[in-house]
Amino acid sequence: MIIRRIDRRKVLGGAAALGAMSTFPAPFVSAQEPKAKIRLGVVPLISSGPIFLAQARGFFDKVNLEVDARIFADGALAIPALVAGELDATVSTANAGLFNTVARGAPFRLTVDRGVEKPGSGTMQLVVSNDIYKAGVTSISKFAMLKGKRALLQAVGGVDQYLIGLALEKAGLNPVTDIVWQPGLTYPDIVKAMGVGQCDVAQIPVPLGMIAERNNAGKMIEAGYDVDPNMQLAGWAMPATFLKANMSAATRFAMVHTHAARLYNKAAAEKDPAVIKIIHEATKVPEALITAAAPRWTWFNDDGSIDTASVMKQGRFWQKMKLAPAGDFKEDQIFDLTPAREAAKRLAEKNPFI
Repeated sequence: MIIRRIDRRKVLGGAAALGAMSTFPAPFVSAQEPKAKIRLGVVPLISSGPIFLAQARGFFDKVNLEVDARIFADGALAIPALVAGELDATVSTANAGLFNTVARGAPFRLTVDRGVEKPGSGTMQLVVSNDIYKAGVTSISKFAMLKGKRALLQAVGGVDQYLIGLALEKAGLNPVTDIVWQPGLTYPDIVKAMGVGQCDVAQIPVPLGMIAERNNAGKMIEAGYDVDPNMQLAGWAMPATFLKANMSAATRFAMVHTHAARLYNKAAAEKDPAVIKIIHEATKVPEALITAAAPRWTWFNDDGSIDTASVMKQGRFWQKMKLAPAGDFKEDQIFDLTPAREAAKRLAEKNPFI
């Protein structure tokens, strides 16, 4: 695999010229249960909207949960805190690191849906430079033309590399040898790098894709869901020890998140200004940009479930990329879906939020 580290200072200098474990039984859940505390790792993204909405509307209080939400710039930075016992839940994508951790005996499990690339609603966006677009790369069907070109990433083994790599495979290229991967930049810096001719293709969230086009840095071509429809983007990871000792709290969290996610999906479809304001206040993303991105805020499954087959498919991709160990991964090494299933059942029996 060709990986070259990109010099962030060089990009930013050039950008100035641009100007710009096993399953445990769940007890009955009710608002009268003893108050419990849950420590969350949260990233300040639009896709964290269900958490911000739940906090703003007091949903956690209705199931006697006290939330200590800690902000992390990137979800990957929260996983070490989870493993160290400093968090009870945080976001984990199906990245290469997840499968490497599983191979070493991961002390956590994916429990509740944290986003899906549903057609029409997914937030992932493939963007190419203006020169590459003019050369004819106007869709993923033309990705064979990217042989030997540069793909910028936040990090090796993440969702960006998965979507670009899968698109390259569909075009007949080998994502291990036929492209130069350049990790190490944030999404905003990737847009700047593209604008000054240092990036040929990238995968970024749709709001930044819009900014790239607005600043004449690149062109949006196709969405993540065009590459892998309904892929599972992420799940809420919880320590196995927490699940064993606090399944009631985990289930109540799943109830809150699942109900808030349903409202979030509806708000995205309707461009609900009240929800947009809540997300803006939590993320500082301009309200106009949040509105423009809707309904592509990320989709959440109505029952809070995780598509385990999609996650396992991503694991096999990382094995092909030689970024995850060979061998079979077992679903019970990765998932404990008890909180999501029990939450969906409780919400169907009696929803405490309505």
